[in-house]
Amino acid sequence: MSGRALLYGATGYTGRLIAGRLAAESVDVLLAGRDVARVRGVAEPLGLAWTAFDLSDPHEITRELGGVDVVLHAAGPFEQTAAPMLDACIAAGAHYLDLGGEWPVFVDLMARDTDAKAAGIMVMPGVGLTIVATDCLLALAKRAQPDAVKLRLGVSRPEVVTRGTVVSAAHLMSPGVVVRRSGRLVSFPAGQLTHAFDFGDGLVETVALSWADVATGELTTGVGDIEVYSELGWLQRLSYRVGGVAMAATGATPWRLAGGLLGAAWPEGPSDERRRRAEFVMACEAVDPWRRVTRLRMRTRDGYTVSELAAAAAVRRVLAGRWAPGFQTPARAFGADFILELGCAELDAASEARVGALA
Repeated sequence: MSGRALLYGATGYTGRLIAGRLAAESVDVLLAGRDVARVRGVAEPLGLAWTAFDLSDPHEITRELGGVDVVLHAAGPFEQTAAPMLDACIAAGAHYLDLGGEWPVFVDLMARDTDAKAAGIMVMPGVGLTIVATDCLLALAKRAQPDAVKLRLGVSRPEVVTRGTVVSAAHLMSPGVVVRRSGRLVSFPAGQLTHAFDFGDGLVETVALSWADVATGELTTGVGDIEVYSELGWLQRLSYRVGGVAMAATGATPWRLAGGLLGAAWPEGPSDERRRRAEFVMACEAVDPWRRVTRLRMRTRDGYTVSELAAAAAVRRVLAGRWAPGFQTPARAFGADFILELGCAELDAASEARVGALA
């Protein structure tokens, strides 16, 4: 492994975790962010080099990337920050990775595939829990059922949530939910699509959400019908449906502003103890042309530990030369087993490749 990485957004909750991980693994990493004092406060105790700049001047960003081989972008909201950072990466010839989970940004980055290939760089958003775990699970399900024509993914409710996650979610509030049908992204009213998944304790009703895998999953698996669902309590489901109807009438802006205020008041992150106890469960159904379904269930550690491990591993692999030009997904570039190789996720043996009739 050789070359230098730049971690932008090193002062955020997940950014600090990744900075510590890269330092412990002796990766040559330059920490960066907007605030001089905060970046220095993270970098100096770790013995790492640092710099500070914002994303308003394209020429300054490109200069800061001089000598950098790969950028790990961890400063959201990514709908505002991804484009200027990617432009600079293309100009500087640096690979682009990010921790984003905002599906419209994935669509925008996919549209830069030709530019990235011309620059000889790889573009891979979503190298944290979102979308490494779900992307790999979709690929594992397709491997278990090669004839799959439809994939459904269910995600259990998060047990720990950071301020950055709440702020990013607020920017995505919308009266509709997006799924992939016959290779196209189509929208349904929020709360209309539901499905029952077994996360280990029996069937639980879930609600479709706009998740980045609806944008990228076909690239990973070749399957053109993909839906993603999340576990919500009955009150949350009701609020989601009512909120969607209200946004359709008033527009999403007031609701996004309210969500942003909630995010500003949210605690920055969970305690280490809460993080150690938390986990995610993800269930995937691969449906074949005869409506038979193959089910896989995967358990992971909390989202922030997974993001720390996955993002650091992605940086190491790119620096080691494991990359392909253009837009890539984690499972496409590193293989379906990537998430399992990190030691932070495992398939439930009892559910692996279980086949039955579609309900």
